[in-house]
Amino acid sequence: MRKTGVFRLWAGAWAIVGVNVGAGCDLLGSGDTMTAINGAHHAGRNEAGVLPNYGEPDQARVFINDLGWTITLSDGFVVTTAVRIETCDGESSELGMPFGPFPEYWLDRDKNVTDFARGPLDKGEYCTLHVEYGRYLADTATAADDAPFAVKNAERVEGTTLSLIGYAERDDGMGGLITHPFALRSAETFTVALSLDEVGSKGGPFKISGEELNQLNLTVGKTYDQFFAGVDFDAFDPAALEAELPELLTQQTGVILGTSLY
Repeated sequence: MRKTGVFRLWAGAWAIVGVNVGAGCDLLGSGDTMTAINGAHHAGRNEAGVLPNYGEPDQARVFINDLGWTITLSDGFVVTTAVRIETCDGESSELGMPFGPFPEYWLDRDKNVTDFARGPLDKGEYCTLHVEYGRYLADTATAADDAPFAVKNAERVEGTTLSLIGYAERDDGMGGLITHPFALRSAETFTVALSLDEVGSKGGPFKISGEELNQLNLTVGKTYDQFFAGVDFDAFDPAALEAELPELLTQQTGVILGTSLY
Protein backbone atom coordinates (compact mmCIF):
# COMPACT_ATOMS: atom_id res chain seq x y z
CA MET A 1 0.00 0.00 0.00
CA ARG A 2 1.15 3.53 -0.71
CA LYS A 3 1.97 6.00 2.05
CA THR A 4 2.48 9.72 1.69
CA GLY A 5 4.28 12.08 3.99
CA VAL A 6 6.45 9.33 5.48
CA PHE A 7 9.10 7.00 4.10
CA ARG A 8 8.35 3.36 3.60
CA LEU A 9 10.54 0.65 5.02
CA TRP A 10 11.57 -1.58 2.19
CA ALA A 11 11.35 -5.34 2.16
CA GLY A 12 14.34 -7.63 2.46
CA ALA A 13 17.75 -5.97 2.48
CA TRP A 14 16.22 -2.50 2.05
CA ALA A 15 14.33 -2.90 5.35
CA ILE A 16 17.60 -3.63 7.08
CA VAL A 17 18.99 -0.38 5.72
CA GLY A 18 15.95 1.53 7.01
CA VAL A 19 16.16 0.06 10.51
CA ASN A 20 19.89 -0.25 11.06
CA VAL A 21 21.98 2.27 9.19
CA GLY A 22 25.29 0.80 10.28
CA ALA A 23 24.33 -2.67 9.14
CA GLY A 24 22.99 -1.21 5.90
CA CYS A 25 26.33 0.42 5.09
CA ASP A 26 28.08 -2.90 5.58
CA LEU A 27 25.57 -4.59 3.32
CA LEU A 28 25.98 -2.07 0.53
CA GLY A 29 29.74 -2.08 0.54
CA SER A 30 32.30 0.67 0.98
CA GLY A 31 31.35 3.98 -0.64
CA ASP A 32 27.74 3.08 -1.45
CA THR A 33 24.98 5.33 -0.09
CA MET A 34 21.28 4.54 -0.31
CA THR A 35 19.47 7.27 -2.24
CA ALA A 36 15.69 7.53 -2.43
CA ILE A 37 13.69 9.35 -5.10
CA ASN A 38 10.41 10.84 -3.92
CA GLY A 39 7.41 12.22 -5.80
CA ALA A 40 5.29 15.24 -4.90
CA HIS A 41 2.96 17.77 -6.50
CA HIS A 42 1.77 21.27 -5.72
CA ALA A 43 0.66 24.49 -7.37
CA GLY A 44 3.10 27.02 -8.79
CA ARG A 45 4.50 29.65 -6.43
CA ASN A 46 2.49 32.87 -6.14
CA GLU A 47 3.88 36.39 -6.40
CA ALA A 48 5.05 36.18 -2.79
CA GLY A 49 7.04 33.04 -3.58
CA VAL A 50 4.70 30.85 -1.53
CA LEU A 51 3.20 27.52 -2.58
CA PRO A 52 -0.57 28.17 -2.33
CA ASN A 53 -3.18 25.77 -0.99
CA TYR A 54 -5.83 25.09 -3.64
CA GLY A 55 -7.62 22.19 -1.94
CA GLU A 56 -7.55 19.62 0.83
CA PRO A 57 -6.75 15.92 0.31
CA ASP A 58 -9.33 14.06 -1.78
CA GLN A 59 -11.01 17.34 -2.71
CA ALA A 60 -10.93 19.21 -5.99
CA ARG A 61 -8.16 21.72 -6.65
CA VAL A 62 -9.66 25.13 -7.49
CA PHE A 63 -7.56 27.96 -8.91
CA ILE A 64 -7.67 30.83 -11.42
CA ASN A 65 -5.46 30.83 -14.50
CA ASP A 66 -3.78 33.91 -15.98
CA LEU A 67 -6.76 34.56 -18.29
CA GLY A 68 -9.28 34.71 -15.48
CA TRP A 69 -10.82 31.24 -15.78
CA THR A 70 -11.68 29.50 -12.51
CA ILE A 71 -10.51 25.94 -12.97
CA THR A 72 -11.75 23.03 -10.91
CA LEU A 73 -9.42 20.05 -11.20
CA SER A 74 -11.62 17.24 -9.93
CA ASP A 75 -9.56 14.18 -10.83
CA GLY A 76 -6.43 12.99 -12.57
CA PHE A 77 -2.95 11.57 -12.08
CA VAL A 78 0.53 11.20 -13.56
CA VAL A 79 2.50 7.94 -13.77
CA THR A 80 6.25 7.59 -13.27
CA THR A 81 7.72 4.40 -14.74
CA ALA A 82 11.53 4.63 -14.42
CA VAL A 83 14.34 6.70 -12.89
CA ARG A 84 17.98 6.91 -13.87
CA ILE A 85 20.75 9.07 -12.38
CA GLU A 86 23.88 10.19 -14.20
CA THR A 87 27.25 11.26 -12.83
CA CYS A 88 28.91 14.44 -14.05
CA ASP A 89 31.27 12.12 -15.97
CA GLY A 90 28.34 10.60 -17.86
CA GLU A 91 28.10 7.26 -16.05
CA SER A 92 24.50 6.17 -15.57
CA SER A 93 22.77 4.08 -12.88
CA GLU A 94 19.20 2.79 -12.97
CA LEU A 95 17.34 3.14 -9.67
CA GLY A 96 15.01 0.37 -8.60
CA MET A 97 11.23 0.76 -8.40
CA PRO A 98 10.24 -2.16 -6.13
CA PHE A 99 6.57 -1.15 -6.14
CA GLY A 100 6.35 -0.86 -9.92
CA PRO A 101 4.93 2.14 -11.77
CA PHE A 102 4.00 5.06 -9.53
CA PRO A 103 0.52 6.60 -10.13
CA GLU A 104 0.45 9.98 -8.39
CA TYR A 105 -3.01 11.50 -7.97
CA TRP A 106 -3.47 15.27 -8.15
CA LEU A 107 -6.01 15.13 -5.31
CA ASP A 108 -3.55 13.55 -2.88
CA ARG A 109 -2.29 16.06 -0.31
CA ASP A 110 -0.15 18.80 -1.86
CA LYS A 111 3.54 18.79 -0.90
CA ASN A 112 3.43 15.36 0.72
CA VAL A 113 6.19 13.11 -0.54
CA THR A 114 6.07 9.45 -1.58
CA ASP A 115 9.27 7.47 -2.07
CA PHE A 116 8.92 5.41 -5.23
CA ALA A 117 12.47 4.54 -6.29
CA ARG A 118 15.84 4.00 -4.66
CA GLY A 119 19.20 2.34 -4.95
CA PRO A 120 22.77 2.29 -3.61
CA LEU A 121 24.99 4.85 -5.33
CA ASP A 122 28.75 5.04 -5.33
CA LYS A 123 30.54 8.16 -4.14
CA GLY A 124 30.88 10.91 -6.70
CA GLU A 125 29.12 13.91 -8.18
CA TYR A 126 25.80 13.48 -9.99
CA CYS A 127 24.60 16.04 -12.52
CA THR A 128 21.38 14.69 -14.08
CA LEU A 129 18.29 12.82 -12.94
CA HIS A 130 16.27 11.21 -15.74
CA VAL A 131 12.60 10.64 -14.88
CA GLU A 132 10.46 8.59 -17.24
CA TYR A 133 6.71 9.20 -17.40
CA GLY A 134 4.83 6.36 -19.06
CA ARG A 135 1.65 4.34 -19.33
CA TYR A 136 0.42 2.52 -16.27
CA LEU A 137 0.34 -1.22 -16.98
CA ALA A 138 -1.21 -3.53 -14.40
CA ASP A 139 0.90 -6.47 -15.59
CA THR A 140 4.06 -4.51 -14.85
CA ALA A 141 2.74 -3.46 -11.44
CA THR A 142 1.85 -7.00 -10.38
CA ALA A 143 5.33 -8.18 -11.38
CA ALA A 144 6.94 -5.72 -8.93
CA ASP A 145 9.16 -7.06 -6.15
CA ASP A 146 6.89 -5.61 -3.46
CA ALA A 147 3.16 -4.85 -3.22
CA PRO A 148 2.34 -2.28 -5.92
CA PHE A 149 0.95 1.18 -5.25
CA ALA A 150 -2.80 1.37 -4.73
CA VAL A 151 -4.75 2.30 -7.86
CA LYS A 152 -8.02 4.21 -8.01
CA ASN A 153 -10.34 3.32 -10.91
CA ALA A 154 -8.07 0.73 -12.52
CA GLU A 155 -9.83 0.77 -15.90
CA ARG A 156 -9.27 4.50 -16.34
CA VAL A 157 -5.65 4.36 -15.18
CA GLU A 158 -4.64 1.41 -17.36
CA GLY A 159 -2.64 2.48 -20.40
CA THR A 160 -2.57 6.15 -19.37
CA THR A 161 0.43 8.36 -18.53
CA LEU A 162 -1.27 11.62 -17.57
CA SER A 163 -4.88 12.58 -16.85
CA LEU A 164 -6.54 15.92 -15.99
CA ILE A 165 -10.31 16.02 -15.46
CA GLY A 166 -12.50 18.94 -14.42
CA TYR A 167 -14.09 22.13 -15.74
CA ALA A 168 -13.38 25.83 -16.24
CA GLU A 169 -15.83 28.66 -15.50
CA ARG A 170 -16.10 32.43 -15.88
CA ASP A 171 -18.78 35.07 -15.51
CA ASP A 172 -20.77 35.56 -18.73
CA GLY A 173 -21.40 39.23 -17.88
CA MET A 174 -25.14 38.67 -17.42
CA GLY A 175 -25.18 37.06 -14.00
CA GLY A 176 -24.55 33.56 -15.25
CA LEU A 177 -21.55 31.31 -15.80
CA ILE A 178 -19.87 29.96 -18.90
CA THR A 179 -18.68 26.41 -18.19
CA HIS A 180 -16.33 24.24 -20.21
CA PRO A 181 -15.65 20.67 -19.02
CA PHE A 182 -12.39 18.96 -19.91
CA ALA A 183 -11.02 15.41 -19.77
CA LEU A 184 -7.43 15.48 -20.97
CA ARG A 185 -5.34 12.34 -21.41
CA SER A 186 -1.90 11.36 -22.68
CA ALA A 187 -0.58 7.84 -23.25
CA GLU A 188 2.83 8.99 -24.40
CA THR A 189 6.06 7.75 -22.81
CA PHE A 190 8.80 10.35 -22.44
CA THR A 191 11.79 11.17 -20.26
CA VAL A 192 12.51 14.42 -18.43
CA ALA A 193 16.17 15.29 -17.77
CA LEU A 194 16.48 17.26 -14.50
CA SER A 195 19.67 19.12 -13.72
CA LEU A 196 21.33 18.34 -10.40
CA ASP A 197 24.09 20.88 -11.00
CA GLU A 198 22.95 23.17 -8.17
CA VAL A 199 20.91 20.99 -5.81
CA GLY A 200 23.80 20.01 -3.55
CA SER A 201 23.80 21.09 0.08
CA LYS A 202 26.45 23.69 -0.72
CA GLY A 203 25.00 24.77 -4.04
CA GLY A 204 27.01 22.51 -6.32
CA PRO A 205 26.11 19.15 -7.89
CA PHE A 206 24.40 16.37 -5.95
CA LYS A 207 27.36 14.79 -4.19
CA ILE A 208 27.82 11.47 -2.43
CA SER A 209 30.87 11.22 -0.18
CA GLY A 210 30.41 7.57 0.69
CA GLU A 211 30.52 8.47 4.38
CA GLU A 212 26.82 9.40 4.86
CA LEU A 213 25.23 7.93 7.99
CA ASN A 214 21.69 8.11 6.59
CA GLN A 215 20.07 7.73 3.20
CA LEU A 216 19.93 10.73 0.90
CA ASN A 217 16.72 11.99 -0.69
CA LEU A 218 15.78 13.78 -3.88
CA THR A 219 12.21 14.93 -4.45
CA VAL A 220 10.68 15.34 -7.91
CA GLY A 221 7.86 17.91 -7.88
CA LYS A 222 5.14 18.67 -10.44
CA THR A 223 3.02 21.86 -10.63
CA TYR A 224 -0.50 20.92 -11.72
CA ASP A 225 -2.03 24.39 -12.17
CA GLN A 226 0.47 25.42 -14.84
CA PHE A 227 -0.97 22.99 -17.38
CA PHE A 228 -3.65 25.63 -17.90
CA ALA A 229 -1.52 28.76 -18.12
CA GLY A 230 -2.53 30.76 -21.18
CA VAL A 231 -5.56 28.56 -21.95
CA ASP A 232 -8.63 30.48 -23.10
CA PHE A 233 -11.48 28.02 -22.75
CA ASP A 234 -13.68 30.02 -25.12
CA ALA A 235 -11.32 28.88 -27.88
CA PHE A 236 -10.48 25.56 -26.24
CA ASP A 237 -9.07 22.79 -28.45
CA PRO A 238 -8.79 19.64 -26.29
CA ALA A 239 -6.78 17.72 -28.91
CA ALA A 240 -4.24 20.53 -29.21
CA LEU A 241 -3.79 20.77 -25.44
CA GLU A 242 -3.48 16.99 -25.12
CA ALA A 243 -0.69 17.06 -27.70
CA GLU A 244 1.14 19.61 -25.56
CA LEU A 245 0.82 17.70 -22.28
CA PRO A 246 4.21 15.90 -22.43
CA GLU A 247 6.04 19.18 -23.07
CA LEU A 248 4.03 20.99 -20.39
CA LEU A 249 4.80 18.26 -17.85
CA THR A 250 8.46 18.43 -18.81
CA GLN A 251 8.47 22.18 -18.15
CA GLN A 252 6.65 21.79 -14.84
CA THR A 253 8.83 19.05 -13.36
CA GLY A 254 11.59 20.03 -10.94
CA VAL A 255 13.87 18.41 -8.38
CA ILE A 256 15.15 19.43 -4.93
CA LEU A 257 17.52 17.93 -2.41
CA GLY A 258 15.71 16.41 0.56
CA THR A 259 11.97 16.20 1.11
CA SER A 260 10.92 19.63 2.38
CA LEU A 261 8.69 21.55 -0.04
CA TYR A 262 7.81 25.03 1.23
